[in-house]
Amino acid sequence: MYKHYIVLPLLLIGCTTMNNDPTLSQRLQQRDSLAMATNGFQLTLSQRLQRNDSLAHMPDGFSSAEAQQLLEFCIELNNQDDRNNPLKNTNPTYLSKALDWTIVFDSRHPGNHEWNKIWPYDPADEHLKDPNNPETNGFGPLNNAWLLVQSLNDPSVFAIAIRGTVGEWRSILADAYASSIPAYAGLEYPKNNSLPITFAATPKAQIHLGFSYASLALLFEDDLGILTQLQKISQQQKISKLYITGHSQGAAIATLIHSFLYYASTDRRDRYSLKSKLSPAQLKSYLFAQPKPGNLQYAQDFARISKDSAYVINNDRDPVPQLPLSLESISEVARYIEEDNENIAIGSWFNQLAESISQSKNEFKDKLAHLFTQQVADKFKTANIGKSINTYFPASNERPFISLADSLNYTMAGQLVPIFGVEKGGELYPIGSSPDSLLQHHATSYRLLIEQELVKP
Repeated sequence: MYKHYIVLPLLLIGCTTMNNDPTLSQRLQQRDSLAMATNGFQLTLSQRLQRNDSLAHMPDGFSSAEAQQLLEFCIELNNQDDRNNPLKNTNPTYLSKALDWTIVFDSRHPGNHEWNKIWPYDPADEHLKDPNNPETNGFGPLNNAWLLVQSLNDPSVFAIAIRGTVGEWRSILADAYASSIPAYAGLEYPKNNSLPITFAATPKAQIHLGFSYASLALLFEDDLGILTQLQKISQQQKISKLYITGHSQGAAIATLIHSFLYYASTDRRDRYSLKSKLSPAQLKSYLFAQPKPGNLQYAQDFARISKDSAYVINNDRDPVPQLPLSLESISEVARYIEEDNENIAIGSWFNQLAESISQSKNEFKDKLAHLFTQQVADKFKTANIGKSINTYFPASNERPFISLADSLNYTMAGQLVPIFGVEKGGELYPIGSSPDSLLQHHATSYRLLIEQELVKP
């Protein structure tokens, strides 16, 4: 669907790391000290560390049947452009086969309840957004879209599905903004105003800048946002389980949304009015072709809060889960060794060695990370999230943090369930006569591999 757009994120991802000059180090230490000192951050630490017995005894664990159904929601979103093609619209490959589920809310066309729908549209009405065009039917500065679906077998079971990248520059920018920001209070809206939003409580946890701002729009958009729709549903219907899914970019964003909902539902202050409506045991994720959503510390935090309830299904031949590139220096690896051995001979020696290796300046990359943050913050000036932000954060006492990339040691987040791709697709999903750089990445290829490798005969 967007096979020619992987080059730009690859180029930019490889350029975004930070230097280790004293000025930058001092600013980062100041930011981290400030974060650790705030009451809000201390509360999130207690949320992460609390032992939730319901998480330790998940009765169902991984289910290939659940994975298959949730992937169909992703195909509904990600293959809309294929179904619009007259040469493909009757091809069952591109049709979502979402059995026993109904669409409750569709951000592309609010009120839609049909799968694989091609809606009537009058192109002469310039004020009417075309709901059939993925390049224009998203919302927010990064052109995101999502579904809220409900089980027909158990009306208390719901699922959130997040769309992946579409072949349009705003959506691609969410991948390309591959610097990172703090997982606690790293989002700025408006610019230079830090929002005390929690995606992780572990110190040094960082999340992908582009994916995190996409999450901000998806969660907080005034009318189409996830929080708005969850509040409406929870007032009418009990929620016993909430699945969260996405493919590609959608998988990374879904991971962050799982994190957000965990901390939102365990927040003592109950800022989002979710504590009585959701619990960690009700959250379960299936994430397909997941690019890395954050750094090692974020992945460790996510492993703690999502034990046995978040599964990452990645194809070993798929290039996307290897992105963004992980970049770190020896001083980052040695940080805790230095702290543990401070004022001891080996600590002084090791510190000098690490600093000498990491002395080279890289001002360009520092400026690039700054530029990314400022660009995204500027784009959100036009996002329709002001009312929601003011509702949830009417008078934040948080001081602005310096939203810089402390470390780009990106890694996968969640429990890996590997599938193994077939060279050139074999007879299962053959590459055909046209080059396809993302043959192994398509959600439709994942559908066939899951059926072949994970479904019990």
